[in-house]
Amino acid sequence: MSALPRSIAEAGARLRSGELTCVALAGACLERIAARQGELNAFITVSADLALATARERDAELQEGRDRGPLHGIPIAHKDCYDTAGVRTTVGAEVFRDRIPGHDATVVQKLFHAGAVMLGKTHMNEFAAGMSGKNAFLGDAHNPRDLARAPGGSSSGSACAVAAGLCLGATGTDAGGSIRIPAAWTGIVGLRPTHGVLSVEGIYPRSTSLDCAGPLAGTVADVALLFTAMGGKSSFEGSLKDIRLGLVRDFSLREVDEDVARALREALGADIREVRIPALVEADYGAMMAILLYEFYQVAGALKGPFGPTVQSNLERGARISIEEYRAGLALRDRFVRGVRQAFAEVDALATPTAAMSAPALDAPEAEFDRGRRFTIPFSFAGLPAISIPAGFAGQLPVGLQIIGDYFSESRLLNLAHQYQQRSDWHKRIPGGFA
Repeated sequence: MSALPRSIAEAGARLRSGELTCVALAGACLERIAARQGELNAFITVSADLALATARERDAELQEGRDRGPLHGIPIAHKDCYDTAGVRTTVGAEVFRDRIPGHDATVVQKLFHAGAVMLGKTHMNEFAAGMSGKNAFLGDAHNPRDLARAPGGSSSGSACAVAAGLCLGATGTDAGGSIRIPAAWTGIVGLRPTHGVLSVEGIYPRSTSLDCAGPLAGTVADVALLFTAMGGKSSFEGSLKDIRLGLVRDFSLREVDEDVARALREALGADIREVRIPALVEADYGAMMAILLYEFYQVAGALKGPFGPTVQSNLERGARISIEEYRAGLALRDRFVRGVRQAFAEVDALATPTAAMSAPALDAPEAEFDRGRRFTIPFSFAGLPAISIPAGFAGQLPVGLQIIGDYFSESRLLNLAHQYQQRSDWHKRIPGGFA
């Protein structure tokens, strides 16, 4: 077989021309998974038989003239907190090691009906708690850029699978950065939509008022196709000639590793203006985390362990947060949102690094991973849409650019990120990708 496709669009064209079959494409991905799973640990469950059976159905449909759209026959993977009927869904937890749901999550259903072929369920931090890709029970995921480095979390396996060319797209979830951080550290694209735009029905919750479902893929164009199939709306139509992009003064490059800051300055060039957003500079991260931890305790506090150290700590901290503290955090969020959204009177979108540093070593202290999400948590707190795209390198490791829009501005956000990718080639440098 000739070289495998590098994008969903390329795969679709070759499937429809007859150059490639859905079965051959799924089979090649499964071979790649088998070859690299030992070193990456990107998957918790590989559903090979189901994938090949679905691929055969997709081939038969094309032969009969039934085309489900851009994702017809496209191999993807789901984060292991998405319920999949008849396929183990562990949420990365020992207590759910043998859990087999009876129904698909809504987003899983939508992607299936759009024609996607599920290869399996991807690695994640236990209960989506943490940014490292480490898991005390299921082993650690490893960054395809450097196996000694963290891939980011909690959507660790989804990012690894896409970055290593094991699939053409994957799903993730994001409460505080769990799509955007792995995308940045592995050199791919990840979108956290406006809170509530995509259904989270059938996805095990981390924080009910913060959780978002979202896609990861190698390019913005592929992310847009996945996002649309998952229930969102996107379009690359419309001019961006007069787009106003804002860098938040005293926030966007504060406490950022110098090589990351340098990469971002080079990536953004002169097409940016500075804006002041006091609410961001003065953000109370403690109140933000209090909401997340309180809600996590409401979800998982009654479960009996064993739990890994991060989840155990989260539950203990969540148990100590009173309802009064929680309500105070919600009130603070309302004021914070008003303060941040005022910036959109001056600019159309905001820019920050996705993370303050490139991927840390897997054995880095937990405080280093906490530092990694200082640019993602505030926009989760506000419920705003944000996308991470590759924007250069710090040494040999990728750097992510985060672009944030106002509510329900996913089309503009995707269009802006896509236009940036048309002028750069960072997204083409996917380690081990389809070549």
